[in-house]
Amino acid sequence: MNDEKIAVTADLKERRRVPAIWLLPVIALLIVVFLIWRTLYQNGLEVHVHFDSAKGMKVGKTEVRYNGLAIGKVVRMTMTEDLEGVDVELEIDRQMENYLREYSQFWLIQPQLSVAGVSGLDTLVSGNYIAFKPSEKGEIKRSFSALRSPPTPGIEEGGLSLILQADELSSVQEGSPVYYRRLKIGEVTRYTLSSESERVDIHIYIKPAFSHLVRKNTRFWNAGGVDISGSLTNLKVRTQSLISMIQGGVALYTPEWEEEESEASDGARFPLFNDYDAAEAGISISIEFPLDVALGQEKSKILFHGMEVGVIKDTSFNEDYSAIIAEAVIRPEAKPILVTGARFWVVVPQINLKGITGLETLLAGRYIAMDVSQVDMKKAEPKTQFIGLGSKPPASPSSPGLHLELRADSLEGLNQGSPVLYRKLPVGEVESYSLGKDGVVIKILIKPRYQHLVNKSTLFWNISGVTLEGGLQGFKVRAGTLNSMLSGGIAFKTPDSDAARVSNKTRFVLYDDVARASETGKVIHILFESADGLQIGTRLKYKGLEMGRVTELNLDVDKRAIQARVLLKEGAGWLARSDSRFWLVKPKLGLTNTAHLETLLTGLYIGVSPSTSQASAERESFVADRRAPDDQPLSAGLRIQLVSAQLGSIKPGNPVYYREIPVGVVTGFKLDNPADKVIIFLNIEDRYAPLVTEKSRFWNASGVDIKFGLFSGAKIRTESLEALLAGGIAFATPEQAEAVAPETAFELADKPNSEWLKWTPGIVYPE
Repeated sequence: MNDEKIAVTADLKERRRVPAIWLLPVIALLIVVFLIWRTLYQNGLEVHVHFDSAKGMKVGKTEVRYNGLAIGKVVRMTMTEDLEGVDVELEIDRQMENYLREYSQFWLIQPQLSVAGVSGLDTLVSGNYIAFKPSEKGEIKRSFSALRSPPTPGIEEGGLSLILQADELSSVQEGSPVYYRRLKIGEVTRYTLSSESERVDIHIYIKPAFSHLVRKNTRFWNAGGVDISGSLTNLKVRTQSLISMIQGGVALYTPEWEEEESEASDGARFPLFNDYDAAEAGISISIEFPLDVALGQEKSKILFHGMEVGVIKDTSFNEDYSAIIAEAVIRPEAKPILVTGARFWVVVPQINLKGITGLETLLAGRYIAMDVSQVDMKKAEPKTQFIGLGSKPPASPSSPGLHLELRADSLEGLNQGSPVLYRKLPVGEVESYSLGKDGVVIKILIKPRYQHLVNKSTLFWNISGVTLEGGLQGFKVRAGTLNSMLSGGIAFKTPDSDAARVSNKTRFVLYDDVARASETGKVIHILFESADGLQIGTRLKYKGLEMGRVTELNLDVDKRAIQARVLLKEGAGWLARSDSRFWLVKPKLGLTNTAHLETLLTGLYIGVSPSTSQASAERESFVADRRAPDDQPLSAGLRIQLVSAQLGSIKPGNPVYYREIPVGVVTGFKLDNPADKVIIFLNIEDRYAPLVTEKSRFWNASGVDIKFGLFSGAKIRTESLEALLAGGIAFATPEQAEAVAPETAFELADKPNSEWLKWTPGIVYPE
């Protein structure tokens, strides 16, 4: 059987292929879709804000910021149809879409310099910008009107809005502070004329934390500028703060002696008094004086042993014109002395056989003196109507108290009746004085209730007249009281309260001034190249605490230098050791290195770096350094070292950053020995010490790192604006490990390795 052959043929069909050229429309379509998506979802929101003018704004450059973060920019500006403003189109980040509502606010931030202060200083570097205050209240909105000035802080957070009514605006203005016990608790928001145009309505806002301080009987007065009242011997200078002197202000208080009233409600009205004296209310009394007594001008002061306790408000005749009735107001704190037995008399200048009395009234005017015995005060029989006398009542020939004798080289302004002061409080007076074998003997009387303040350690000094020390950088006026400037006075202090008591007729030395009386500490001598900035009274400070002062300045001819005699305070003798270093602290002004600006007002002072070794020998003579030591270790924290080829822009005080957060500070630097390297000392705060391990890497964070590529574009990196201007050091740590020991040394790199910037270990540290 023959096999049959079957022929099989394949049916081949040619498949059609899409030409590659058709991919181009598809790609173009995808690009269009991408661009539309980016336009809809990546571009910012379009917001329109109306400004009064376009001054300070530039299209494409002026940013919109919230809490310092840029959230948009100006993309277009056009004039309004009436040519009275500018419509500014902003492009805002879509993340802020839910916060663009009715109560959102925009305003322009630009630098402003005035006598009231400086604001917008950051715009000198970054340029003007538009500030944004978001809100979640109201409906979503895309069109706004810009504020002409920044909104008053805290108004929407609660608080108390009040209206003060005054006859005239005086020095109060928008933004003027409101003070309570010299603490700022609010500010003036605006002012307008009242509806009848007869008074000025001043609107103020009190912060929520202080709204409970305002009661229905609270008093308000104008605290702006400087209030000078009184006379040459009773001069009063009253001001709240330097800001209120320039910008004006309002102060308030609630009389403690009045019954407590309920808190003031929002929108309540109060009168605004011209000054503190006009606002103060006290206890009303009446004093009947004989017709032959001349009370002098209105508002005569009432003094109790030299202290002002009240004032005469008005005078009139009694019903039968046989006496003068003086209506007075006594301060509430003097209420305990308004009792039966209190005596009032007019002090006028008198010349008699006993000498001259009341001489201070020639300049200050007549005043009313007041006195009361301890017996009458203990009886405590309140009284408001008194009989006044024409002269001081006679004192008892044997006055109780402690009778002492002071020896002095001269009388130097003291008179019979001159006050004896303790902490500027009158506690006695000068009884008499006479010539002695070794100078002048001055007898004084210390009142019985104060005689316990005197013992064998007591030091007395003369405070008559005025003592002036210093110059433009440090000016000191020393006086006991303004009365003592004319009538003389003596002050004293008692360093050792446990010293033995003294008896009558005990003799003490009367020093010329408090400085001579207080010279009980150790004396050292410091040589300076020149006396520039030095003067008698220049202070020596350690960590801001005064440890001594310059008492003398002399020229050392042999060394051609200035020798300063410094008196250290008691307990500061440990500074006088061989390794201690001294230098004159001066202000530094510069863009990247500004320090010690307080010396512009307080004057230069001598800084000290004490010896670190308690075994150092004591020393009395030193040579001042030309500048502060390069390394001044801190008393706490982790101290480490960095080794670098050069110092660069690193300076003491530069911050040390970890993830752009300051965690330490540069304390100093020195040349290595041999001088081929620089050692930089850092101090890491105690709580951040675990961030530093043996694998930590440090680099110089000063300046800006800029990389530019043709296709990749420009890349700019810097730690912070502070590091850009002033310099700094940053570091990173790859993983948690044991903290390093103090004085561990690390290499300082010029810039960070890209790998270091990727380290994100979860290092735990104590908070």
